[in-house]
Amino acid sequence: MKDEKTGPERLNALSDGVIAIALTLLVLGIDIPDDHDFNQDGLLAFLIKLEPALIAYVTSFLIVAIYWIIHHRIFNVVSFVNRTIIVLNIIFLFSISLIPFISKLKSLYRYDFFVVGIFAMAHIITGITLFFIWNYLTANNEYLKFPVDRNMKRNIAYKILVIPIISAIAIPVAAFNIHLGTYIFIFIPVIYGIIFRNKNQS
Repeated sequence: MKDEKTGPERLNALSDGVIAIALTLLVLGIDIPDDHDFNQDGLLAFLIKLEPALIAYVTSFLIVAIYWIIHHRIFNVVSFVNRTIIVLNIIFLFSISLIPFISKLKSLYRYDFFVVGIFAMAHIITGITLFFIWNYLTANNEYLKFPVDRNMKRNIAYKILVIPIISAIAIPVAAFNIHLGTYIFIFIPVIYGIIFRNKNQS
């Protein structure tokens, strides 16, 4: 039985909706500290108490935004999708939907190695799934609007793999130094920004 092809419009609409909701839910992970005295403590003290939640929020927001940018770039060249692409995309969206909850855990238990591992694994699974989508599409040109050249294929693959690679590095780093392992995820948007900037200048 031949795999049925369909347009990518509904898949894109669902993906945009799930990612938009995930980005919105991330801010709910920032709680007002119970022990803060607004009459005595200043703004700086307030922000210091919020620092774990703010770091988790900003890092997760930027990473999810990167996922959306790459996903948009991928499906901008897609004419048709099939069951395999839809299933892989659902796995990708499932991982995305978990990030607000995992980000909240990371803000509450930022120095817990197990939580850092969960946070890293969530991004490894999400990034690898998006890589599989891209690899499948570029191996089957009939689903694309035009054949993708080697440079474009490699460039997008590198941008996807930045996230799971740094996330994988974070696990042994956290085992050695939990503080460094907690903050290593900040390098993901930094490195992505460098790659994107260099690509635009080339």
